[in-house]
Amino acid sequence: MHINPEQLDALQELLNIGVGRAAGSLNQMLEKPIRLHIPFLQLGKMEELSQEVQKMKDTTLSSVQLPFKGTFSGSSCLLFPTESAKALVIALTGESEDPDTMDSLREATLTEIGNIVLNGVMGSLANILNHRIMYSVPFYQETSIQGLVQPTPSDSSEIILLAQTQFTIEEYDLTGDIMLMFGIPDLGLLVNAVNEYVHSSTAPHVST
Repeated sequence: MHINPEQLDALQELLNIGVGRAAGSLNQMLEKPIRLHIPFLQLGKMEELSQEVQKMKDTTLSSVQLPFKGTFSGSSCLLFPTESAKALVIALTGESEDPDTMDSLREATLTEIGNIVLNGVMGSLANILNHRIMYSVPFYQETSIQGLVQPTPSDSSEIILLAQTQFTIEEYDLTGDIMLMFGIPDLGLLVNAVNEYVHSSTAPHVST
């Protein structure tokens, strides 16, 4: 099943609503002006995303993963490239890049950010699409893109939704990218939910 440009635009709009709400929660918790925005969205099987995936192929990524199930099931994941991870941790904790403390600080800080962002996005999707989604506690992992996505014959039809997410911390003149990735075994269920949203007269609008 394919997704048309209108549906993809609506999905990007929904995700931007979610990351916008997550940014609001981060601002309140950290008392720092953080903005999150998704300027780029790509959807397809892993081999179709090879150009974007190749950029991360040989890189160890910090990741926070959130499995979910319900009307549509899968796993959401927030990926932090190494430099973005370091910059975020230093900016948000005020700590210097001390090798003795950076590992534990990185895990704790990025797990908390991932928890807020992923819960914000998934909660927003569930509420706006009016579908029940249950998710477990997010967990932190340092791995490669291959370690995150390992296709097998049983999940070869899995669709990957890759969202480039830009963060800005104006106080530090800091910008960077994190990646929001979803594994969705049945795209049709998500497309049907998005269609209901697109044709709803009460659907909120957020420019992307």
